[in-house]
Amino acid sequence: MKKNFFRLLFTLLVFAGSYALYACQGKPEVTEDEGVELREPVSEKPENGTIPVKKFDSLIGGNKLVMVDFYAVWCGPCKRMAPFVEQVKEEKKDVVTVLSIDAEVQPEISGRYNLEGYPTLIFFKKGQVVANAIGYHDKNQILELINKFK
Repeated sequence: MKKNFFRLLFTLLVFAGSYALYACQGKPEVTEDEGVELREPVSEKPENGTIPVKKFDSLIGGNKLVMVDFYAVWCGPCKRMAPFVEQVKEEKKDVVTVLSIDAEVQPEISGRYNLEGYPTLIFFKKGQVVANAIGYHDKNQILELINKFK
């Protein structure tokens, strides 16, 4: 009886873990969205980890390409992708402004975009959404997206 209980418990834990990983990853697709209304602001390295809405709006409204990484702290794929986002932020700062927003901490910003999963990259130019990329992306995939929309 004990053996069956532990088998059931193990099966449930594996199922729950698999579902959590699947649920936060979303579908890895890129879509172009034209004419999406403007959303709210964030700062590049805020002291408390949040970006004021006005600052976010100001940053996405400029002529430079802006990539916003919407993530959640509990999301495994988000954690795996974070180092790539930071590397791109440093290496491509002349081409793109990179912002990272904890979607659950800043719903006044993330709520504007009907996020389907985490991580989600949204690219802006002149205040308009030019593309969405849902799910985990490695550094090369992120760079390809930046080159496509710069």
